[in-house]
Amino acid sequence: MKVVVGIPARMGSTRFPGKPLCDILGKTMIEHCYKRCSLSEYTTSLFVAACDAEIQQAVEGFGGNVIMTDPNIQRPGLRVAAAAETLGLDDDDIVVVVQGDEPLVHPDMIDLAVQPLLDESDVFVSNLTAELTEQEWKDPGEIKVVCDLKMNAMYMSRAPMPSTDHEEKRVKWWKQVCIMPFRWHFMKKFNHELEPTPLELQESVEMIRALQHGYKVRMVPSPYTSKSVDTDEDRKIVEILMKNDPIYKDYA
Repeated sequence: MKVVVGIPARMGSTRFPGKPLCDILGKTMIEHCYKRCSLSEYTTSLFVAACDAEIQQAVEGFGGNVIMTDPNIQRPGLRVAAAAETLGLDDDDIVVVVQGDEPLVHPDMIDLAVQPLLDESDVFVSNLTAELTEQEWKDPGEIKVVCDLKMNAMYMSRAPMPSTDHEEKRVKWWKQVCIMPFRWHFMKKFNHELEPTPLELQESVEMIRALQHGYKVRMVPSPYTSKSVDTDEDRKIVEILMKNDPIYKDYA
């Protein structure tokens, strides 16, 4: 069984155009993401799913593998799926989507997220999850998750949940962390057969599509924190954090 990591990247970010190639300690952000993902124990191959010649040149320049995709694709997961279609994968192979704006991604995050798919044949998709702070609970930029007793997602929302209005006992609050492994047969179904659902569109949370169509989404708790880069200010924060990051020393 292959475990293939795909990193979607495009130059046309609204808030931070060209961010995959922004400089962080002398390397592009996409190079940091790529090299950190390559340190995952379970990863058998790795690619950047791109649509811009500048990204292709940069990835090939540091020795990375890049697959070019249709520039009209908007969704990162669909871009990775389109690239993966060129790889001749078996249905039970695993494709992991790792966002290209996470230059502090820890390789163990990939291994944690993949583990349920290796252990349980009826798990088709998983997501990492991390504990939510009270400030994040109020932030619509954070996707909150409530789970059943086996850590399968019951619902996801950008609104604060679970409710505290009639709280009797505080439970752990969870948020989605965007590392998403799919079995290849389900990634194809998710992107090409399952219609977007009303609640997916209401919440603007793509993974609700799987839930509302009746599929299990296993949430995997992670002790690791990361920092996405959406602005140049984020880039500056990441650059400070990177200087003391132990993983950075493994590929610098």
